[in-house]
Amino acid sequence: MTKKLFEDKEVFASFINGVIYHGKKILSSHHLKEINLSTISDSFKERIRDIVQVYQTGDEIFSLYHIESQSVVDFSMVFRMMEYQAELYLKKFKENHRHREKLPLIISVVFYTGKEEWKQYRSLYECVQLSKEIEPWISDYKLHVFGWAQNEIEFDNMDLNFFVWGLKYSYQDKWEYLMTKFKNKIIKRGTMKMLSEMCGQKEELKDMEERVEVTHELGSYQRRMINQGIEQGIHQG
Repeated sequence: MTKKLFEDKEVFASFINGVIYHGKKILSSHHLKEINLSTISDSFKERIRDIVQVYQTGDEIFSLYHIESQSVVDFSMVFRMMEYQAELYLKKFKENHRHREKLPLIISVVFYTGKEEWKQYRSLYECVQLSKEIEPWISDYKLHVFGWAQNEIEFDNMDLNFFVWGLKYSYQDKWEYLMTKFKNKIIKRGTMKMLSEMCGQKEELKDMEERVEVTHELGSYQRRMINQGIEQGIHQG
């Protein structure tokens, strides 16, 4: 369900900047390019909830960012994310014909939307039987999970901010806090519908629509035409 949210490059960049870079505007949506997952491997073809964006300037790729949406706590998520990262690295390795240049970083984050707080299964060490004697021989793998429970981030994208804080306040039965926080803010109707369907807050959504300014979605062509109009207006004074 949240894949549509992160297909918006501005939302994607805002999430990475907020979660990974602590609010610093490192990523720009203009330099992001989504990867067609079907070209990576057979296992990625079925990853309908995954979004992978490449951050590049010109032909130079600096990093790959992978967001996996998850609605339930999953013991196997550690192994799955290890597999996905390995496949992405292998793909980039095969594309590096000389095999001498260093590969771009691949950063993966699980965006967790479930009601139960994700407390366990955040590393390989937690999922295997491990003794102190053998631990130095086993490389740990840390799973990076972002969920509503620990969220205190104010994202610079209003729809993302509304959705994440909406999850938190809804699961805490503090819907009124959300309505107060986003009073008179401009939120896309699709974002409100997504939050309502995920949290089952249909009646609350009706109240919310009376307090926020709801806007309809704009297609990429419409947004481009609007931006061009603004640029022309600035140029003409």
